[in-house]
Amino acid sequence: MRITYLDHLRAICMVFVVVLHAYYLIDYAPAAPFAVFIYNFCMGTFFIISGYVMAATLPEGPIWPHLRDRLRRLAWPLATGLLLVNPATLAMIHGGFTANWAQDVLSRAVSGRLFVHLWFLFSLMGFIIAVPLILWALRSSAWARVTKTRIPMVHIATAITVVAVAVQMLIAGTVGLDLPVPFDGFTKYAWAYVAGLALFQHPKAWEAVHRPGPMPFAIAGLFWLAMIDGWATQGTTLHQMLHAARIASSTAAISFGLLWVFRRYFNRSTAIWSFISAGALTTYILQWLVLHALLAPLTALGLEGGALFAALIVGTLAIKLPTHHLIVKRVPVLALMLNGAPLARRPASSEKLAAA
Repeated sequence: MRITYLDHLRAICMVFVVVLHAYYLIDYAPAAPFAVFIYNFCMGTFFIISGYVMAATLPEGPIWPHLRDRLRRLAWPLATGLLLVNPATLAMIHGGFTANWAQDVLSRAVSGRLFVHLWFLFSLMGFIIAVPLILWALRSSAWARVTKTRIPMVHIATAITVVAVAVQMLIAGTVGLDLPVPFDGFTKYAWAYVAGLALFQHPKAWEAVHRPGPMPFAIAGLFWLAMIDGWATQGTTLHQMLHAARIASSTAAISFGLLWVFRRYFNRSTAIWSFISAGALTTYILQWLVLHALLAPLTALGLEGGALFAALIVGTLAIKLPTHHLIVKRVPVLALMLNGAPLARRPASSEKLAAA
């Protein structure tokens, strides 16, 4: 099952992640506001979509075989990235497979920093494993009583935003959000994945978040003001709580706004959208490698500042999207490694069929 406008929104989030990592690579200061904007919603939107689509594709019978298949499809790209792509990127950074490269790979592996952007797949696999437990809670009588509360449709998106903010502030004030990589994704985005699952269970709420109204954006604006205006000293518990609230409220408000925009204006399949959407995972897995591979030649051409920033983004997309369509999806082993597409089984020979 594919939901057209959610596929398109997921693809745009992938493009935004490339923009964010290009900014990280060269620290292009004029792009900082846009990078902060992306950071505050992009991955949360991914998880809301992932949770909703997971719920929408679950079979009516036993769900574990479906979840196990999904885990396999994610495990292959994650393993490929950890064992091949990211070590190769570090070799590029260190000028080859040197002693410094080996030390860097080892230290990153121990600390979890070898995941880099792959923490997303790790967290998504963790959420998928928890799906049976989450669904049990969402289908419980206690949750049914909560959802039967008569909240006017116009206020549902606001209520979800407030709950997300409260949960994240509580976690930040107790457990903390900055856990070791890649486990920090669990504390930052579990609510978003659960929200996606919950929204599928309640079509009225799903419809409501496509028309969020101004309040979720006002709530997000309040927490942006709190951070910009310095309402708490950096490093304090209150500052961590406000930071968590800013991310949660921004994720909710911007995601809801994007859902409205994409369902209304981008809910039709086109060749361009299909081209971008189909190559999203390949681009995501390989983006760190390609960005670093492009940096030296683009710099040698004399590009700098905004020109270099734009060239890194355009170059990465221009390389990886065609690579997916022309090579990856046509080579079964690469499709397995980078997209988790299972290898086609060979048909049994006529002799074996006859013997059976």
